[in-house]
Amino acid sequence: MKLFEPGKIGTMEVKNRIVMAPMGVGRMSETDGDWGARVRDYYMLRARGGTGLITTSLTFVSQKFEYMANHFLNLYLDSHLESLSKIVEAVHQYGAKLSVQLTAGFGRVGPTYQQELGAIPISASPTPCYFTPEVIARPITTQEAEELSQAFGEAAKRCRMAGVDAIELHGHEGYLLDQFMSELWNQRNDKYGGSREKRLTFAREAITAIKREVGEDLPVIYRFGIDHYLEGGRSVEESLWIAKQLEAMGVDALHVDAGCYETSWWPHPPTYQPAGCMVDMAEKVKPVVKVPIITVGRLQYPILAERVLQEGKADFVAIGRGLLADPDWPNKVMEGRLDDIRPCLGDHEGCLAELVSGKTTSCTVNPACGHEKEWALTPIKNKKKLLIVGGGPAGMEAAHVAALRGLDVTLWEKTSRLGGNLWPASVPEFKKDLRDLMNYQVTQLKKLPVKIEFDREATADDIINFGADSVILATGAIQENLHIPGINRHEVITAVTLLLNKTEVNKSVLVMGGGLIGCETAVYLAQKGHQVTLTSRRTNILTDMKLANRHMLLKMMADYNVQVLTNCWPVQIVAGGILVKHNDHENILKVDSLISAAEMRACNELHRTLSGRIEGLYAIGDCIKPRRIINAIWEAFHTARKIYG
Repeated sequence: MKLFEPGKIGTMEVKNRIVMAPMGVGRMSETDGDWGARVRDYYMLRARGGTGLITTSLTFVSQKFEYMANHFLNLYLDSHLESLSKIVEAVHQYGAKLSVQLTAGFGRVGPTYQQELGAIPISASPTPCYFTPEVIARPITTQEAEELSQAFGEAAKRCRMAGVDAIELHGHEGYLLDQFMSELWNQRNDKYGGSREKRLTFAREAITAIKREVGEDLPVIYRFGIDHYLEGGRSVEESLWIAKQLEAMGVDALHVDAGCYETSWWPHPPTYQPAGCMVDMAEKVKPVVKVPIITVGRLQYPILAERVLQEGKADFVAIGRGLLADPDWPNKVMEGRLDDIRPCLGDHEGCLAELVSGKTTSCTVNPACGHEKEWALTPIKNKKKLLIVGGGPAGMEAAHVAALRGLDVTLWEKTSRLGGNLWPASVPEFKKDLRDLMNYQVTQLKKLPVKIEFDREATADDIINFGADSVILATGAIQENLHIPGINRHEVITAVTLLLNKTEVNKSVLVMGGGLIGCETAVYLAQKGHQVTLTSRRTNILTDMKLANRHMLLKMMADYNVQVLTNCWPVQIVAGGILVKHNDHENILKVDSLISAAEMRACNELHRTLSGRIEGLYAIGDCIKPRRIINAIWEAFHTARKIYG
């Protein structure tokens, strides 16, 4: 496979074409930002899993002009050299190379705690901050910019002292270096602005400083976006010109990205983005330069990653979240064990959400990510009998973890198949990743000594009489239909019923419910050619979704002409449609089909009945309260990890 052929970036030989894309490590770091044992274990596991080149989380070359919380590594201090050296040693023992990503800073997209502490964000020019547009970032002075660009040289020197194999410059996503490069955020009239050539001055000075301090033999990779997908943002034409300029400056490889914070579904592609969503960006750059091209963007699908390389669209593929979900991705691909790869869901719940909330970067489907030793599975000392009731994602995860630990596991599933609500949730093609998760979980259970009984609807007496040492209830949740006057006039089905049975509905459809289920169902129907209206009782929809996912789902709804009526709820079903109250006024929506996307209801009857009657009783997932997949997976993982631990 092309994936496992050696590659070269400058003077650096890489054992294969797989790059770990930079992912923030958050509170995995020590309190002073140092990368201690926890970060070392995190990177080492990905190296052991077969990754050729590991790119670190962003590291600051200076914090003199931009205050950052001290959980960020900085390379303007010698105090972090020792820990960085240990990480280099750790990944080298598995034949991987380490590239440190250097950043000039966040600039206008910095976290809000800067302002809460009285710090004024900086940028290339006075420009509204992304998270607080009422705050205008101050333009960094010419002298400050000169000092900051030179700091890249000092940081590179420390990287060399630590034994780092390459450096990547963080020039994308609208961060400070990108702000200097982009006319949208750079209206300076000094040497750093005024023309496209001058807008590259900061980058040119940073690269020159690096080369001056470490020579030509430490490879420099430059990551930047080809298209911001934003009005006034950088065009593809200018970006191709920039690629040539960067090559002339001595850059050894280009890591091609897209988007910015305003179009966050590009640099942080959610599940709704197609696989390999930015490969075409790399393909445009490849013919205009001679240096290697690294492509990124939902490339955790082995067949696709291989095809990208075979077709010459890029020289290396970068995978970020896919390596959080499964650090052994490269080795499993090389061994042909594709059905053993734990799939990334692209939901941003465990990775980006945990990072933004000030927690350790982790993963929805791999809770041990970021907790590699702390949450490692330990075998049980004495054989114990465990009964799990429910074969949805929570029940399957609990069975998987418990079986790996050596418990005698029996799983009862009331239907004829495993998967639970993953079945309806994965019907839309844009939710294929959930289908992959379901298939992965089912496959893993088949390879373990788990006794599965189908069509077994458990009663409290059945469970008590089974005589297990412990019982885990994972009975999930159901979606109930609407109960409003006139319901006998028109067939109303739930979104779950629609998806589960792939029911055909009439042309004009009303989806009632502005949560995730309702909005995804609306897009699913609109993609099939239906005219869709969505109503929500709330003034906003999708309020609890992660940023990139919400933005893209809203965009999809707009692209497919889903009409959204907020502050609107059904009053009565009448002939020819449904009477709704919308902004305190009643009117009739003329629709042919009605879909209820009401909230799910926990199936917790068994838990209520058995509580206090048996010892060792646990409940996990939606039967506690309907929530996200991350809650189901994490509760299952921890329950099965700790039981008899």
